Amino acid sequence: MVKKQVILEREIKILFIIIFLLGLGGGCSTVSKKASLPAIKQEPQKRIMDDVLFFRELQQIDLDKDGTKEIIAIYATGVNSSGVKVIKFDKDRGNIIFKRIFNTPNTKFEMKKGIPVIKFEEIGQVAGRRVKGAYCWDGKAFILEGK
Repeated sequence: MVKKQVILEREIKILFIIIFLLGLGGGCSTVSKKASLPAIKQEPQKRIMDDVLFFRELQQIDLDKDGTKEIIAIYATGVNSSGVKVIKFDKDRGNIIFKRIFNTPNTKFEMKKGIPVIKFEEIGQVAGRRVKGAYCWDGKAFILEGK
């Protein structure tokens, strides 16, 4: 399992580097007109690498029992914040089916009584009190515990 995670992290880093280099237009050019790259049609909220500084944890699990494993990615968005993205793959295309950013770095994924759970901690709006909570998988989506 650890080997798969290391390989997956390496593949995501390579993908990020390729996307970054393509975004620069392929580097320096001595030609006065740069060749334009074809536009990638993706909605801004659907981009997997948006707001990711680095991945802290990657898990593969078949959440919806369709035979294809989804990726649960917990990542840093800043010094004191973290995010979670759940990515479902359809052929070679990744679609984000859950995304949430928290204002503390205290976010983790675990199995609780056989149910996938995303645990989080946030600083509340009232007097800066820390609030703990969880999103539990209901078979179709992650639902805020107690809702």
